Order: sequence, then C-alpha cells, then structure tokens
Amino acid sequence: FAMASPLTPRDPELVARGLAVVRLEDIRWQRCDIKAITLLANILAQQQARDAGADEAILVRDGLATEGTASNFFLVKEGRILTPPKSAHLLPGITRDLVLELAREAGLPCAERDIPVEELKGADEIWVTSSTKEVMPVTRLDGRPVGNGRPGPMWQKMDALYSACKARLRAGPTNQCHE
Repeated sequence: FAMASPLTPRDPELVARGLAVVRLEDIRWQRCDIKAITLLANILAQQQARDAGADEAILVRDGLATEGTASNFFLVKEGRILTPPKSAHLLPGITRDLVLELAREAGLPCAERDIPVEELKGADEIWVTSSTKEVMPVTRLDGRPVGNGRPGPMWQKMDALYSACKARLRAGPTNQCHE
C-alpha cells in the first residue's frame, strides 16, 4: 500500500508568523533513530500539540530536548547554532544534515550537543527542520515568545542558504547544493 499527495510550498504567512511549539515528554520507544511504521506515539504527540494550540512539539527525554514529532530542531544562543547529536533518541533527518553542512560552509558557528530542556527557554531562536517544513522558525514556546517573538536573523541567513541550495539543485546539471 502506498499513498502520495502533492507537496505544497510553505505558507508565506506561516513563515512570517513562525510556528508555535510546546514541550512534551517523549514516551516513545528507545530506538527513535529507526524509521519504522511504529510512529503512533509521534502522531499522538502531534495531536496533543495541536490540542494545545501549537503547530509542533519538541520532545523531552530524561531532561534533554531531542526532536520534534515530525522534525528535528535547532536553537540559536549567543550567535551559535546548536542541535542535539545523532543518537538512538532521534531520527536524523536529511534536512537536519543539510542545514549543518550549509552552516559550516557559510562559516556560521554550529555544534551538535545535548540540549537540556531548560535551555530552550533562553534560546534567541529556535527552528524546526524536515523535508516538508524545510527550515521553519519557531516564535512561540509553551505560549511564550522565543527571542523577540519574530523569526530571527540567523534563521533568515539559514533560510536564504537553504533556498539558494534548492535553486542550485533545480537548475542542474550538477545536482549539488555547493557552489
């Protein structure tokens, strides 16, 4: 059984507004790095986020923020881009890897490290990434503004890098994101 639906571009109004995210306890099994059909817990967490008026949730396990229900996340603190390292507790997305690669190539300071859940509250910026969301700014966390409550300057840089990469891929013929 297979199902397909058209991929629509990001909603410009949603991009300008940014996403609202809530933190939820991660109740999934211990091998979240394996993409499997056992995603019911992710779907339930996504519904719990929607019921709370949010667009997405960042999941928390043992005091550490791990990933979204259908995305990876990044935070920016003091000009540095941070994301949790690959582990059994998150599904490493191809968009996540591309964002790290683009950031490093552009000379933007970035690191993969554990992110205590409390660190989310003091983030200057938060983003979520996925193949369908691309790089989306998070402007509200648990009902409170992230940074100044608007998509931040580091997200704007990363979104421009990501968009340029997509344009190069579409232009061919080299089929790569690098200049």
